[in-house]
Amino acid sequence: MLLYSPRWLFLYPGAALMIWGLIIVVWLLPGTQKIGSISFDVHTLLYGAIAIIIGFQAVTFAFFTKLFAITEKLLPEDPKLNKIFGYVTLETGLIVGVTLILLGIVGSFLSLTICRETAFGSLDPSKTLRVVIPSLTCLTVGLQMVFSSFFLSLLGLKRR
Repeated sequence: MLLYSPRWLFLYPGAALMIWGLIIVVWLLPGTQKIGSISFDVHTLLYGAIAIIIGFQAVTFAFFTKLFAITEKLLPEDPKLNKIFGYVTLETGLIVGVTLILLGIVGSFLSLTICRETAFGSLDPSKTLRVVIPSLTCLTVGLQMVFSSFFLSLLGLKRR
């Protein structure tokens, strides 16, 4: 039954989770934010990053499921999906994925320079994690995008 509704099961919740996570991450990158007497800091930033990662996985699952269901004739061809796959190709996924990986690597090296400033001693977690968390998120989503691009290409082979 789940194969018949990938949009509602994976796509919409995943997209909402990614957007929610991205808003939180962007909001908390400059520093601690307060709403009334409640402070939001790197702990909330981490939850936002995890929301982006899980949301991305859910969105890719939506595409995997939809493509599999169409290939196995469980669902009819979807003109919108065909149009999307005109733009979302293996090469596009690899370029975006590698770009995210490179951003993550640059951020990781930046976090090393922050560590070096203290002679690799005590660090201010709030300062360090504002670089580390987005860097690891970029690395994770970038790698997922590369692997997902290959898998989508494999699923699409039968359709060509």
